[in-house]
Amino acid sequence: MPKDAKFGMVVGISLVIVVSVFFFRKEAPSLDSAAATIVKPAPDITPPSIPSGNGRSVQANAMVHTPIEEP
Repeated sequence: MPKDAKFGMVVGISLVIVVSVFFFRKEAPSLDSAAATIVKPAPDITPPSIPSGNGRSVQANAMVHTPIEEP
């Protein structure tokens, strides 16, 4: 293995280690370890009311594609 390849590998691995140490986040200490295991019941969620209609109907109109004439 050539010297420049070894040097590049060492620099690359070192860079990965430095970046991982720099961006490593420690877990925040919890105030009460028992509080993390408490499960709170989900609040009652009612589905939104769907309107039964407003008495109007909409009729779709068919569109015809007409080519554009170039001058």
